[in-house]
Amino acid sequence: MTSPPNVLLVICDTLRVDALSCYAEDAPPTPNLDRLAAEGTTFENAFAVGSWTPPSHGALFTGRYPSETGFAGAWPTLPADERVMAEHFGEAGYATIGIPGPSKMGSPVGLDRGFDEYYEVYEEMAERPSLPYLRQLLTDGFVRRDFVRLAARGNDYYTRIKIEKLQRFVSEADAPWFAMANLTTVHAPYWVPKPYMREETPELHRPFCPLLEEFLPSTVRFDRDDVRPEQLFAAADGASATSVAMRQYETGDYLTDAELSVLRAWYRACVRYLDAQLGDLLDWLDETGRREETHVVLTSDHGECFGEHGTMYHGYFLHDELLHVPLLVSGPEVPDGERRSDLVSLVDLFDTVCDLSGIAAPDATSGRALFAGGADDGDESTDERNAVFAETAVVDERDREAVSEVSTETLAAFERGKKSIRTVTHRLELRSDGSEQLHDVRTGAEVDDSEVADALREQLVETLGEEFVVDGEREREYSAGVERNLRELGYLE
Repeated sequence: MTSPPNVLLVICDTLRVDALSCYAEDAPPTPNLDRLAAEGTTFENAFAVGSWTPPSHGALFTGRYPSETGFAGAWPTLPADERVMAEHFGEAGYATIGIPGPSKMGSPVGLDRGFDEYYEVYEEMAERPSLPYLRQLLTDGFVRRDFVRLAARGNDYYTRIKIEKLQRFVSEADAPWFAMANLTTVHAPYWVPKPYMREETPELHRPFCPLLEEFLPSTVRFDRDDVRPEQLFAAADGASATSVAMRQYETGDYLTDAELSVLRAWYRACVRYLDAQLGDLLDWLDETGRREETHVVLTSDHGECFGEHGTMYHGYFLHDELLHVPLLVSGPEVPDGERRSDLVSLVDLFDTVCDLSGIAAPDATSGRALFAGGADDGDESTDERNAVFAETAVVDERDREAVSEVSTETLAAFERGKKSIRTVTHRLELRSDGSEQLHDVRTGAEVDDSEVADALREQLVETLGEEFVVDGEREREYSAGVERNLRELGYLE
């Protein structure tokens, strides 16, 4: 009997679709992901259902929209009765490992359910420098190798250590395996080892010993007359991302065009480093003979804004720059070198990987299998979509540093809930304050067409309902590792 195929789900946190050269001619070169695209199917119009980590992962893991699960906003909790992908594959006999990126998709919110192992690096690795970290250097090979890389090449925010953990699990698995890894390589802070950033911006000067920049930030310089280094480094760090985003939205020039161009260049450097690391992983799968028996699914939970629509980063708005994501699928029974332009939602991935693995998907999902055949052959779930949907919860951001500096209109823009429906021609957005906007996605312009708006509104309400999910309580008890991770990624100020 043929062994069931393995499944590797790689979620490249914050990766824009136009950042890959298999999607955009002016993107940085990403030869390894281009190779993955050539060896499988590229979906040109895949969309996330949320613009930040929790709702997007909740929908991906359950195959259901945030309005259906209540898993929305920045501080959700997955209901106990929601079935997740790892549980489903575990019950089908798969060994399962999850490697989360931000702790917002970790055990505190319940997305660790169903995994035999959930490697939360922010919990496993002590803060550096500290005595617990020094003890880990003496006893833990993963930590020791990460330190050597940090000292010799610079910080990669645990990209390599996560890949090594994944490889060890796969090497030791005695059953077909399901693996999910979220890599935050291109999430702020936009900072990767040399020479990637130096090649993008020669004006950046970093110390000969990369370890110095971890403990003496003043050793890093950026010499260009039209750029304010303090402003630039603060924005690249992302530690106060929401406040930076509010200030930019309020004034439009909190970050200048020159500074935004540097941030985009550093983001490109992060993308190129990510591509190199994923290339090493794909090569390893090839060399060990596992690639031909593994379905590789690569996507992103959301994109990133660099001044478009007056916005920065992600999380509060539903623009295409935030929702349009890459989706590459390769493996047994997947067409090689195919490009598809049909609309696809990340809620479709649960049904799709079940279908490719010969497993019946749960009845309660809102997705559909993206390839004909397998468990869903002949089922209407393989029909093409005519629209994709997304939403954000109503949130309370009054504790942010920038609130005293911005208008009530700016604060409201960040706090109100939003639901959207997008077709190949239009996008309608409904807001929790009762307002709405209709855009022509071909031109980007706001339009007034009541007939189109009425039809889209009806379909949107039918799918996501009329009520807006309200974000959970911000005041929670977190471990030191989780709180440190939230601050590093800009979720706490």
